[in-house]
Amino acid sequence: MLLLIILGIDWASGFAIAGFVMRHGVSPSAYAFWQCFGPLLALFIIQVIRNDVKYYPGGLRYGFICGALGIALPNLIIYYSSRYIDSGILTVFANLDPICTYILVLLFHQEKFNKTKLFLVSVGVVGVILLLAQSHVQNIYTLSLHNGWLYLVLLVPICYSLGVIYLAKLKPKDGNVLNYSFWMLLFASIITIPVTLIDKNFYPLSFNYNSLLIILEIILSTIGYILLFIIIPRFGPVFFMLVNGISAITGIVYGKFIFHQSMTNITYLAVTLIILSIIGMYKFK
Repeated sequence: MLLLIILGIDWASGFAIAGFVMRHGVSPSAYAFWQCFGPLLALFIIQVIRNDVKYYPGGLRYGFICGALGIALPNLIIYYSSRYIDSGILTVFANLDPICTYILVLLFHQEKFNKTKLFLVSVGVVGVILLLAQSHVQNIYTLSLHNGWLYLVLLVPICYSLGVIYLAKLKPKDGNVLNYSFWMLLFASIITIPVTLIDKNFYPLSFNYNSLLIILEIILSTIGYILLFIIIPRFGPVFFMLVNGISAITGIVYGKFIFHQSMTNITYLAVTLIILSIIGMYKFK
């Protein structure tokens, strides 16, 4: 549970950094590039020091599928859809992955249906959506169902869910978490780099505040990607997806005590729902 909390804080910190640097001149594709390539470079250095840069056929395939489903494809969809759909709406859709994960786990016969578990997952998702959607209510009301990008965005939680399920159930016997993380980020970078170059949005690092924050995010992402391969096989894909709730609560704490943002009754309700969901789900881990 401690590792799950650490990862939730890690993600929330990354979201906060992303929001700041994107408001100060860093494009989404440039940030996605550094979020992939930076940790890839860090992991390569770590493995060179450990003399552990090795080729494992099983790990290579495993990393490719995890990188495509868990990072590259959803990031590209979010990046291009953000030009046509409000960012808050995108975030709400992206956080439907716990429900998608549970449905897919049932379809793949990896778990038996449990109505209590479905209820708890739904409670957690509702809590996260309440937190994310309260500042975008007007945009939700004006959302057009004729917007084709809206339906493309539905692939984001499906990609996340498929990636987590694959990571949890088909872990190869050869290799280790550093190898898996490295190969995952290598393939994600191969897919992401051309998009950044084509859009001419590359952001070179230098001695400025944005660059320092990006370097901090590289460190956080490196830790986060390694934790993925430790936590998901241990906790299972459904419980793991509730890390979204921990991340959302951490974001609220940051907003309250660092950015001095006010908290509404909806915020308190949402946090309560998330905490109850996590406590309830803990017995199913």
